[in-house]
Amino acid sequence: MRVLFLSPGDLEAQLKRLPLAAAIGRDLNASIQVACPLAAAPLWKLLPVVEKQLPFEFEGVTLADWANLLGCVREPDFQACLNFASGSNLDLLLSLSHIPVRVARGGFSCTAPVAADAPAEAFLKPLGLQSDQEQICISLPPKALEQARSKQPAGDGPLLLLAPSQTPQDWSEQHWSALEEAVCSRITGGRCQRLQSGSIVQQTAQLASADGVVSSSAVASGLAKCCGVSVVELQQLAPGQALAELALESVLKALGIA
Repeated sequence: MRVLFLSPGDLEAQLKRLPLAAAIGRDLNASIQVACPLAAAPLWKLLPVVEKQLPFEFEGVTLADWANLLGCVREPDFQACLNFASGSNLDLLLSLSHIPVRVARGGFSCTAPVAADAPAEAFLKPLGLQSDQEQICISLPPKALEQARSKQPAGDGPLLLLAPSQTPQDWSEQHWSALEEAVCSRITGGRCQRLQSGSIVQQTAQLASADGVVSSSAVASGLAKCCGVSVVELQQLAPGQALAELALESVLKALGIA
């Protein structure tokens, strides 16, 4: 079985769809092709069930771009399509594709509608499946993992990776530094490291190599979860309040070292 994903949006949006692809590949023994923005293609390459990425920006594209995508879509024999995009051009493309099952939030090409306010997991119901975040299988190049481990602080104690969002609304640098000091002083052999800039593969390797993650970055949190690493998400500790107001003590309690 072969399934097509039409997946616009930023990395945060793409991450919400990885579990759906993992479930389809696992439970239906399906191979998957994903049409997504070029910047998101490396993310989908981490999922073994994805056999091909089709770079497509969805916005500001020309008629020739749509024609090229139609050629890519019509060539393989797809049995289903999960369409997270919208628009008359896309509906026309899907109508010409002859894909029998077309799951979407609306549009005249849709054969299996999903409610407008339903979560991404609802796209699996027409296929008789459910999402399981814990069973995502990320595949990282051994070299990337080796490089990530080689850059870790010296020692063999547990490593906590810190992933600030780097936005003006983020937790203060004073709090991040205080967290590092607390971890190193309260956990025997405890080590801390900041998530370094780099490609999606490099950052995912850093997250996968850690024993735990504290994050205010939605993308870093999503990648860590896909790797099966425990994450303390600062936003979850401060519902309804500004992140800058989150007390250090709350984070230490969540880590069990208060």
